[in-house]
Amino acid sequence: MLSYFNFLAGIALMLFGIRSLRKGTDRVFGARFRKLVQTSTKGSVRAMLAGFLISILAPSSTAMALLSVDAINGGYATLRQILALMLGANVGFTITVQLLAFKFYLYNAIFIAIGVPLYLFSKRQNVLGAGQVLFGIGFLLLAIQVLSMAVAPIRNNADVLELIRVLENHSLWLVLLGILLQVATQSSTTTIGIGIALCSQQVIHLEAALAIVIGANIGIGVTSLLAGLAQVDTRRVAVGILFVKLAGTAVIVCLLPEVIRLLEPFSLAGETHDTQLIANFHTAFNVGLALVFLPLVPLLSSVLERVIPAGTATEDKAGARYLDLTALESPPLALGQATREILHMADIVREMLRSAYRCFQEGSEALCEEVRKEDDKVDSLNNEIKAYVTRISEQALNTEDSRREIALLTFATELENIGDIIDKNLVELAQKKITLQVDFSKEGWGELDGYFQKVLGNFEIAVSAFASQDKNLAEQLLRHKQHINELERELRNRHFRRLREGLKESFETSAIHLDVLTNLKSINSHLTAVAYPILENGRAT
Repeated sequence: MLSYFNFLAGIALMLFGIRSLRKGTDRVFGARFRKLVQTSTKGSVRAMLAGFLISILAPSSTAMALLSVDAINGGYATLRQILALMLGANVGFTITVQLLAFKFYLYNAIFIAIGVPLYLFSKRQNVLGAGQVLFGIGFLLLAIQVLSMAVAPIRNNADVLELIRVLENHSLWLVLLGILLQVATQSSTTTIGIGIALCSQQVIHLEAALAIVIGANIGIGVTSLLAGLAQVDTRRVAVGILFVKLAGTAVIVCLLPEVIRLLEPFSLAGETHDTQLIANFHTAFNVGLALVFLPLVPLLSSVLERVIPAGTATEDKAGARYLDLTALESPPLALGQATREILHMADIVREMLRSAYRCFQEGSEALCEEVRKEDDKVDSLNNEIKAYVTRISEQALNTEDSRREIALLTFATELENIGDIIDKNLVELAQKKITLQVDFSKEGWGELDGYFQKVLGNFEIAVSAFASQDKNLAEQLLRHKQHINELERELRNRHFRRLREGLKESFETSAIHLDVLTNLKSINSHLTAVAYPILENGRAT
């Protein structure tokens, strides 16, 4: 019985090691991964090399998927470039399995002994992250040792061996087992590690272990598909990955004896021969896919765009689109997802402001009601974003990520405040104007129209400054705030002059006119708040 718990402990150690390795690289590199994707996706070959490098530093298919979607939505990578990126990443993920296949795991104590003190006692994020990477590798190597010892007693269990022999006679079941293990653990490395441990103790034959490897590779595509169904971009990438894996499987299964024979010379003789051959098979499978499908990426991306057109998107327009819970373990990626969601929220609020302008212009009560419904969406989104960002802050964040977190919460709060002003003030004023059946004077409406347009223009600058964290845009926003405030005072004085001249329309709409100016000025002040975190971050760096 104890051996079964040891087996589970080995799996847990491997998952913990992979998680620690990924989180450590996040601390060391942070947003540099996103910048690497931005600068390295200019061509398919460069994209594949970038994917290979990132996957070695951050062995996480989830992280790669989020980076890929971020690149597509940011407009600095196309679907074909992301497919090339993922081909390279799949090759990079095999390096970790190579570490497990050799007796390199005997040195796990060195990694743990160095990594744990660095992680526990260092205050610098880079050093702390490096320590986390080292002990993550150490636990990963220790896990394969624990698994190997745990499965050794299985050789003496006749019932288990009989079940394994039945499975070995039906390789499809072993492939399915590999798929299920990969989906359950969310880690192809863990799944293949289990196969290596079973094979190293001669519990299963080499061919059975290779079937598990094939299943683990298909499982990567299945996991990507399950995680990517919600959005068109992720769905296209996931379907592309799954197609590549299935196509490769169809070929490799037919050529399996020849592939084993070709890999034999690259696997050293001795007790690690079979485990090395398993790792080499995994590497060769993904290298082969990269070499075959890289020239076909343009054709594959075109087919995916036709088969999965943008019009078939099923995203819930009323709810959060980008708050992916799987990204929470990686603060830089999670902050990127929260940023995208806040931009989604900004789009809704900006449309609310435009619709409020039309309420005054068209005198439509139905439109006023639509704006009110949109504010409910904004309130709901704000709550979801705050809950998501709060969960990010539960982890140890570096200084840059902590500042970004504050900036996100600040802008989300300001957007909600703007939504409330539009709903409770501007729309109320528009309905009051409709009920009283009064019109602004020609001069008064012209002034309000110009003021609306200036505030809308500042809205665009504020969103761009938030998205790009551009210091120059932030400074421009502050300059515009002063100009808007001065213009509001001037427009008030012009309105008072029309009142003194006895203009009837100005008298009838005076209270509404002045309140509209006040609320637009308040909206502009909330927009300007986005500038301060950007400028403070600039001074800090």
